[in-house]
Order: sequence, then C-alpha cells, then structure tokens
Amino acid sequence: MRAMILAAGFGTRMRPLTDHTPKPLLEVAGLPLLEHHLLRLEAIDVDRVVINVGHLADRILSHFAAKPNAKGQLEACWQGRKRRLTLIFSREETPLETGGGIARALSLSDALTQDAGDDTPFLLINGDVWCDVDLTLLTIQALASHSLAPLADQPQALAGLVLVDNPPHHPRGDFLLTPTGIVKDEADAASDEQDEKDEQEEQAGSRLTFSGVSWLSPRLIRRAIAETPAYQGPDSVFKLAPLLREAMQHGEVRGLHHRGTWIDVGTPQRLAELDELLSHARA
Repeated sequence: MRAMILAAGFGTRMRPLTDHTPKPLLEVAGLPLLEHHLLRLEAIDVDRVVINVGHLADRILSHFAAKPNAKGQLEACWQGRKRRLTLIFSREETPLETGGGIARALSLSDALTQDAGDDTPFLLINGDVWCDVDLTLLTIQALASHSLAPLADQPQALAGLVLVDNPPHHPRGDFLLTPTGIVKDEADAASDEQDEKDEQEEQAGSRLTFSGVSWLSPRLIRRAIAETPAYQGPDSVFKLAPLLREAMQHGEVRGLHHRGTWIDVGTPQRLAELDELLSHARA
C-alpha cells in the first residue's frame, strides 16, 4: 500500500507562523506535524509515501535531505521508529489544487502507483489534519473494494472517506453517510424546508464532516483526466471535491464514521490544542 500526504498549501490561516515555516514543519509535541503522519504510516503496511510540496518547498526538502534519484525524482529515506519509508516529493511550482496535485503524483514513475496501469488504491491524507482513525482498517476497506467484484446493484467503489462528527466551526457537515456505508452529497435545503430535511436525514443516515483522510482509486483521477481536456497535462489545475461529488452520484464512494480524535489544524489555537493532546499522550 502506498500513500500521499497533501502538504503544498500556503497555510494562510496559520500566519504569522507560516510566514517562514511551511505548515507541515510546524512542531507538535516535539516533532513536525508531517512526521506525525509518517509515524502513523510507518505503523501499517506502507512503504512509499508521495508528498506534494509548494509553499516554502525548499524548507521541507532540506529537512528530509531530499535528493534526485535515478529517475530525476526528489527522494528521501526517512527513518521511523522501527523501519524506513521511501519519500517521493512532487514539487509544484504553481499551486495545482488537490486534484491536479494528485494527478501530477500519479504521473511520477513508480511513485504513487507502480505504473500507469496500476489501479491499486492509495491512502490520501491532508497534511493539516490530525486523526487517530485506524489506518489498517482503512487499507483493508480499500484493498477489498479493489479486489472484490462489484455487486449487481452496487458499483465498485472508487473512494473511501473517513467522516467525523461535525465540529463547532463546521456544524452542517459535508456529506451524508447512509446506514449501508454509502456517501452521498445532499445539497442544503432551503430554510423553510429544513425541518423536513433534517427528519429525512435522520432516517436515511447521518450528515458528517470529511476528515481529510481517505483512500482513492487511481481510476477516479484517470477517468476525470480522460473525460476532461482541461485536466490533461502535467500541470493541470483542478480540485478533487467535484470528482468525489460526481462519483457519489453513481454510488462509487464509501464512508467510515470515525468517532475518535480529529483536529483540523487550521489555526494557531487548534495547533496548540493538538500539541497539548499529543504531549500529554507521550508523557
């Protein structure tokens, strides 16, 4: 299993902390946030991690001592607590958005996938979140969706999202998770229809917030590229969210409700909250 960490953002909401330090290198409990993600990936069957970098990329590349490999890719060997991970860095000279960043990573030889015909799912983690979801469970779901033939009345899944209870700063949530584990995109109802809408949602499932942790099939990105000329090219700029919403319309997205710890590290206050949480756990 391989993984990608999205770490190319500007970290605008974290300023002034991110004026000179990229958000992935901000320290939490004595380690850069990015290395906390790597430690969790080290603990499961992940051997290769692609990290896209943009804002203050040189600081991240220097931190990991990344150097060009035989294929001209920026590579580093990161020593975890028990084993080493191979890191491949996908440098974005201009922001490519989430979908474009993943597409570029997929174009790198033997990085996110073994080759252009490899449809093995990969883990995808936003670099600015913290979630203690069981990543092993997530990989099992991903590989099962990849290997099992789809049911007659249910298409093959192309993505699996970890969903969490809605936080105070995002009370309406993002997507609806049905009792059968299907993720749907339900548009917000008008105010005079809201009570009826809420009742329907209670019967059909729960509206939850996307945690920023997921698995994706390369087919989701490759299909969008094949169908959309604007997405074709090594530096195409497009978002992942519209692709997920389109896949939801076809029943191709699964969900997992995580009831444990999740923090959107989007502000200095929430960074401090995570620091306190992990520091206490290490004590």
